[in-house]
Amino acid sequence: MKSGHSLLLPALAGLLASAPAWSAKKPLELWIMPNGANPQALVNERLEAFTKETGIPAKVVVLDWGEAWSRIDKGLSSGQGPDVVQLGTTWVSYFASKGWLAPLDGNLDKINPARFINTSLQTTHIDGNDTTWAVPWFVDVRVLMANRRILDSLGIHAADVADWNGYHKTLRRIREAGLMKDANTQVFPYGFPGKSDWNIPHNFAPWIWSEGGDFIVKSSDGKWRSGLLEKSTVAGIKRYLSFVQDSLVNPKALAQNTAQVTQTFNAGEQTFLLSTSEIVMQTRISSDSGGLRSSPIGVDGMRAFPVPAGAAGSVAFVGGSNLCLPKAKASSADALKLLLFLTRADNLDAYTKRIGFLPPDKSVLQEWSKDSTYGVMVAAAEKGKAYPGIPQWGSIEAMLSEMFGNVWTMLGEGGYYTDEELYKALTSTSARIDSLLGARQTPMPLDSFQAVLNSVREVDMSAPGESESKGSGFPVLPVAGVGLLLLVGLGVVVMRKKSS
Repeated sequence: MKSGHSLLLPALAGLLASAPAWSAKKPLELWIMPNGANPQALVNERLEAFTKETGIPAKVVVLDWGEAWSRIDKGLSSGQGPDVVQLGTTWVSYFASKGWLAPLDGNLDKINPARFINTSLQTTHIDGNDTTWAVPWFVDVRVLMANRRILDSLGIHAADVADWNGYHKTLRRIREAGLMKDANTQVFPYGFPGKSDWNIPHNFAPWIWSEGGDFIVKSSDGKWRSGLLEKSTVAGIKRYLSFVQDSLVNPKALAQNTAQVTQTFNAGEQTFLLSTSEIVMQTRISSDSGGLRSSPIGVDGMRAFPVPAGAAGSVAFVGGSNLCLPKAKASSADALKLLLFLTRADNLDAYTKRIGFLPPDKSVLQEWSKDSTYGVMVAAAEKGKAYPGIPQWGSIEAMLSEMFGNVWTMLGEGGYYTDEELYKALTSTSARIDSLLGARQTPMPLDSFQAVLNSVREVDMSAPGESESKGSGFPVLPVAGVGLLLLVGLGVVVMRKKSS
């Protein structure tokens, strides 16, 4: 008589023989950061589709943004990291320069780089080198969002916010309307993150770029240097600071981060917000599914506009994330299959619709453009600007965040802002950036700096037509004119009293 164990052995052998071939394989590991409201579940949808199509098992590891850099740095440098990794667009050049990423030039026929928008494609290289180190995965583009109900109530249209001057006037008009959400809650015209935010340079960038300035500039010899004290950069900074200096924003925002300021907008307590496409997706999802359809902004409706144009036009910030192969996985056919699968047009479309960011593929974007709101964002992404792909960018961005955080402290409650203090901050950071880049230049003199600040104020605060209150239909008369009318009126009253 056979024992129970001996009877089980043939049965187990039969089960193993009939099991799918991939069950014996070690799953591929995809490392990502938290993209979307439920990052693990959303990526698992794609990985399940990948396994079904290829028979290759795969799993996702979600890294918190706070630990992601150090975990990826350790994993890539040791060769013990993931099979495929998500990198922020500005991270690619650093890790590629370390020699820790696999070059993808031998697979360009499968990747087809021509299908991606140029702003995303630029982030797959190191500046000055044509080697491809990454494939675009999704796009973070920031445009002007607005509460549609408030705009409609005041008769505000796209033309009113097309450039900085018009936008500035529109914000003042909203402020002067004295809007209230309820008896105790003021509605502010505008709000943006301040010193507590994790991406302060992203918020300054559109105003600086649209004015023709930049954080760093490339000289004719191909070397990079600080651009913080270029006239156009200073003018762009001044334009952005003027929203605070002219009391057009919620002062509390200067001590808040993106999530907090966005919540104020979502609550219907702020008319405008410069934000990513995530919020559009959220307003179209029910509250039961974690969306904002029933929130004040979901009920009021939202409109999107390009960044108000400056001297150089309307230039949006474009960031996002790419997918890369670690150097240790350069010869892994399965890892390459996963990378190609996740960046295929149909999967880009499916995934980005779930996380709310834009896909980088032109053919997919063409379909997204049929939606009027997304259409504004697609155009901004195609014409926008990304940070330069240099290995030092991470250090430069940290310097900029520290400097602009200090500037918001100057302008906050109990602050100590002066033009001289702003000049010191820019001069000091500019010198640090130049030192990092191996550049030397003579800083703009203080009197020239102040002249640039004053020129912005004179040109834009005293522009033709500034005295007209848009939408009210009544001209705002100069003070002298008002005084003259009062004198005439008083004379008429006196004459009438005398004649009675």
